[in-house]
Amino acid sequence: MNITFRKAKKTDLDFITEGIILAEMSGSEILPYTALFGLDLDETRALILEALDEEIEGQEWYLPNFTILEADGQPAACLSAWVEGECGMGSGILKAQAMAWLLGEKWTQAGSKLEMLKSMQLPRLQLALQLECIYTKNEFRGKGMASKLIEYCIEHTATTSQKPTIAEIQLLGSNEAAFRSYTKCGFLIREQISSEQKEILTLLAHNTRLSLIKTL
Repeated sequence: MNITFRKAKKTDLDFITEGIILAEMSGSEILPYTALFGLDLDETRALILEALDEEIEGQEWYLPNFTILEADGQPAACLSAWVEGECGMGSGILKAQAMAWLLGEKWTQAGSKLEMLKSMQLPRLQLALQLECIYTKNEFRGKGMASKLIEYCIEHTATTSQKPTIAEIQLLGSNEAAFRSYTKCGFLIREQISSEQKEILTLLAHNTRLSLIKTL
């Protein structure tokens, strides 16, 4: 199998959107944007595509942050990588501002649920290389594609400041296969947080979030 890497293009938007959705679901049947905002699958796709089209730097839903792994000439995996805080603002704030603007009244109406989600937030390490939206198509799973993509992005992600000394991945506790894959890449648990609110499981696949780091 011939493996190549390249930066994402506009023609990859549907592939990336599918990857974002499945990464957000974290191996469960729960689509957070349905639970939070009442969006169905097609509306969620449209929201992600609109957010990507806005080209907001410094957070995961920014097309130039994505790298595509191709296997024998077809997209097999994708990953978003950026340096946290490099643009002057945290990725969480940037993404929340974008979602509030795109969703309008739906964002306002979801206020209490969004407050609940804050109990599951872990602050990202400043100036650490962030790896998110890690997705491999079903037919390519079990072949180490995610590990290859992570290693490539750690080596090749460009930065306008000093080279990051730490890489970070955040994931939910339900994603055991991803956790095993990341630990094989040398990532270790930095921090974890759990919520005791039963309602959180109507919004997310698990009540525990992990931060994994690797020294570069």
